[in-house]
Amino acid sequence: MPTVRGDARDRRGIVIGTAGHVDHGKTALVRALTGVETDRWVEERKRGLTIDLGFARLDLDPDLETGIVDVPGHEDFLKNMLAGATGIDVLLLVVAADEGPMPQTHEHLAIARLLNIRRGVVALTKSDRVDGDWLDLASETTRELLDEDPARASWEIVPVSAVTGDGIAPLRASLRRLAAGIRARSIDDRFRLPVDRSFSIRGTGTVVTGTVWSGSVSVGDTVRVFPDGGSARVRALQVHEDPRRRVTAGRRCAVALVGVAPAGVERGSVLVDPSEWRSSERLGVRVRALGSRDRPLRHGQRLRVYLGTREVMARLQTAGRQPVAPGATAWAVLALEAPLLARTRDRAILRFYSPVTTIGGIRVAEPDPPPDWPARTAAWRRILDGAPAEALAAAVTLEGLRGLPVATSSIILGRRDPTLEAAAEEAECVRIGDRWFAADAVAEAMEAVEACMARLHAADRRAPGVSKEAVRSAMVRVCDLELAETAVGRLLADGRLLESGPRLALPGHAPRLTPREEEGRAQLAETIAAAGLQPPLVAELGKKLRLDRAVLDDLLRLLQEAGATKAVTPELHVAVGALEKVEARARELLADGVPAPPARFKEAFGLSRKYLIPLLEYLDREGVTRRTVEGRVLARPPG
Repeated sequence: MPTVRGDARDRRGIVIGTAGHVDHGKTALVRALTGVETDRWVEERKRGLTIDLGFARLDLDPDLETGIVDVPGHEDFLKNMLAGATGIDVLLLVVAADEGPMPQTHEHLAIARLLNIRRGVVALTKSDRVDGDWLDLASETTRELLDEDPARASWEIVPVSAVTGDGIAPLRASLRRLAAGIRARSIDDRFRLPVDRSFSIRGTGTVVTGTVWSGSVSVGDTVRVFPDGGSARVRALQVHEDPRRRVTAGRRCAVALVGVAPAGVERGSVLVDPSEWRSSERLGVRVRALGSRDRPLRHGQRLRVYLGTREVMARLQTAGRQPVAPGATAWAVLALEAPLLARTRDRAILRFYSPVTTIGGIRVAEPDPPPDWPARTAAWRRILDGAPAEALAAAVTLEGLRGLPVATSSIILGRRDPTLEAAAEEAECVRIGDRWFAADAVAEAMEAVEACMARLHAADRRAPGVSKEAVRSAMVRVCDLELAETAVGRLLADGRLLESGPRLALPGHAPRLTPREEEGRAQLAETIAAAGLQPPLVAELGKKLRLDRAVLDDLLRLLQEAGATKAVTPELHVAVGALEKVEARARELLADGVPAPPARFKEAFGLSRKYLIPLLEYLDREGVTRRTVEGRVLARPPG
């Protein structure tokens, strides 16, 4: 690719795509309009028909940068036609005047409707081969076909001849009017380019071409390549052989890539910005079955799905296993046999697995929906048909207390981030951390925390409270953690939740013990107090008092929290009164400032090492003593 010398003036990018039956003169018409031969392969020229995509620049207006995609008309190459239909703004329907509309004319028009291509013009080609009456008949027949869809009733029909040049100027004028009425695509969106060609150029490396669906790409950018998700760097860009530093949505683009081989970015791959994109294995969709087919779509049926330039196989899953009749629309899920990069609001074509005929189209409502998807279809309708604020509110509702991630919301909703920011304000959504929630989410989360606390209290009735970590662990299963933390903070501020160190409790909660447990607690306190500095270890206490270890641990914890005992070690619990005497005796012993070795403490306390060493370490932890090489001294000497 040549070295870039400067950026072209920023003009609106428009893509025009041809459509029509085989041998109706699409390629000859493109040549007459542009001067470019779009049949690139020897076989195409030898056979006299287009078998793959061709591309050319079409100069219509100084303010427009228009490209034209020449697609195959033969039924055997319809999947190539579908790849070319990607990103088309205007349809140039080609009908030969000596034959009129033919089967592929009907199918291409149906595909254009399913892909929501609303603007178009009919070129009635080969007009030099027929007389006036025949030309009028062909025009009338074509008009009847267009009138079947009110959206196409205003399409012009322009008789042309690629041989004589008659009608080319009026056709260009019609295309110019259509292109001028198209709103420029927004560039403040996520970059996406479905790849329709991939090849290697010596000295440049891997080059791919496609139509920039959204956003923009610049030289030096890092892009991700799906479905594999690998990364590559943009070395150079071209638009119709014109080097660019940046290419925006609505343009045919060639991208030279570093870091990926041509085999790793074949037709059907997608280039995207390195953000939150991910492939899907299931798609929640609205299916629209063509009324011209006599076979319904059935649950479990294997179908071909064409989205962008990629074809994958899928199984159709309908609500209640109901069939989708010809001409009907229905909600469904496509279980994909290969990963597919999709964004909500994307449109795709469905074809039967065999025989391979177009059966309908879909619009993506939710990537990777959960198994209970039929309950979500009301929200899907609002997401696809509602204004941005209504769509966002519906998506937020679907996510519930987990929240809608801000980073992926434009993919989940199929709308630009700036649009969603305004929509969130209009819908009164609440942003907490990196997620959007419904306005009542905090109140709902507060109720969920209270319910969670009641369950945890019931599950651990002997505990005076619940650890904060236990609350987090329980809430994270049903709620975003930052929302849960916010709810806990509000409950504490409102007095609906109480905090004691690392524990939380509902107001009025108190440990509940059985009579036997109450008796055990009293016996436990009495036994520990009576033993002074040499109480039985925990295991011995359990045997002596015949208490289960779980019950014993809870009762020991209650004694500690009541201020009756302290844990010198996990296995050694001593009465607080006895420990206070130890601390006082230690201060007396060390008042002279002379370091005391363990033997001196042993003599003073009359304890074996089993109890002495844990007690000395306890005094160190409590800040009473400090260990030195010579022995222990007071941590804070008197005076």
